[in-house]
Amino acid sequence: MRKHLILALAAGLLLAADANDDAVKKDLQLLEGTWKVTSLEADGMQLPEENFKEWKLECKGADFTFTDTNGVHKGTFKVDPSKKPKTLDVVFTEGGNKGSTLLCLYEVEKDTFKVCVKPNSQERPTEFTGKQGSGQMLEVLKKEKK
Repeated sequence: MRKHLILALAAGLLLAADANDDAVKKDLQLLEGTWKVTSLEADGMQLPEENFKEWKLECKGADFTFTDTNGVHKGTFKVDPSKKPKTLDVVFTEGGNKGSTLLCLYEVEKDTFKVCVKPNSQERPTEFTGKQGSGQMLEVLKKEKK
């Protein structure tokens, strides 16, 4: 009896892992491509478009290249769509942020990608907001058409 229970539990865990792997693959496919920042709210301030209009994010698999006014930053990221809200860990391997990690929340649907981060913290946000006093930044990006 105990052996059957252990086998059933193991099978259930494998099915859950497969479902999460499929969700990860789906979100990585949705993120594939070039993204432009369309809005940016930081700690209650809506930044003017001229501050970020040249910013660009390119994703290929779990690798990214982000170009902003400070230069080019490269790295890898890991998505976890099983969390509510979904989580994103960004690791910089090149550029001014080399060696740092950002713990983020994310949403991706069709051509819209939202990212929320506490840029000066090792904490992950708990909600999608860039409101005053949160210490958070909420970025909305749109996928460029091919």
